[in-house]
Amino acid sequence: MKTTTKIILFSFLIFLGCSEKLPSEVTFFENYDMNSGKYKILIYGSEGEWIEGYRDFYIDDIQTLEKIKKQWVFRKKSEVMSCGYSYILYLVDENTVLKNESINIACEYMTGWIKFPKEYLTEHKSSFKRMTEENKAEFQKKYFKNKTNT
Repeated sequence: MKTTTKIILFSFLIFLGCSEKLPSEVTFFENYDMNSGKYKILIYGSEGEWIEGYRDFYIDDIQTLEKIKKQWVFRKKSEVMSCGYSYILYLVDENTVLKNESINIACEYMTGWIKFPKEYLTEHKSSFKRMTEENKAEFQKKYFKNKTNT
């Protein structure tokens, strides 16, 4: 009986640890050359959990962006949860928003129910630059010309 219980428990744990795979890989950066120095990620806090008080910040460090590019290749679906989104991420070049995604840090998912491990953002905290009110106004004017909210 003990062996049977252990086998059932082990099987259950394996099942819980397995995430459903996406039909195809999803990349955030696609083929953008981060080494060109013209890209940054703008990160706006929305609702829910933020990373140690970092609400609105950006990352423009070339080496960090290159690391993130290699890391942010998504292969698994997340569970469907009603957690909302704690951040909206914008990949921008010198004058254009190239793409955006919403993520939830606590529940670890992004738009489309894609698994987004918390560490994919938190481990780059040393490269976060807090947005000043001046930065926010500059980014708003440059990237969100026709929008009143980000």
